[in-house]
Amino acid sequence: MIRLCERCYTPIERGEDHVSFAHIHRAHRDGSITWRYSHVHTAPCGAPAARRSAAEPPDTGDWDPARRAFSPAAARWVARATERAERAGRGR
Repeated sequence: MIRLCERCYTPIERGEDHVSFAHIHRAHRDGSITWRYSHVHTAPCGAPAARRSAAEPPDTGDWDPARRAFSPAAARWVARATERAERAGRGR
């Protein structure tokens, strides 16, 4: 399976730091669920989510089709995970 980063659209190589998310795409009548998966590079693509200008309107979590499956809450989680990894010395 080829995993593409939701931010930079480049492939995520095996062993490269990244975060994966699973979102419910569709619930079927028989009770089964179709999942949609998204992936983001941890350090280079997750870090910009933590830096927002004070002039920008607050991110209320509304769906933005330009982000595809990458939600605002996911961006905040990636940013926090990146900060924790950098503090622990694993941010490479």
